[in-house]
Amino acid sequence: MTPRRRRLVAVLAWAGAAVALALGFAAYRRPDVAVDLANQLWNCF
Repeated sequence: MTPRRRRLVAVLAWAGAAVALALGFAAYRRPDVAVDLANQLWNCF
């Protein structure tokens, strides 16, 4: 893997982690949405 591609992958990984954290923190602002999503996921099983 070239250094340029490795840097791109690292930047995308960090950006993905930041987005995941932001979504996690946003879920605490509206707990009813988090509960609804959890219930929808649980209904799949």
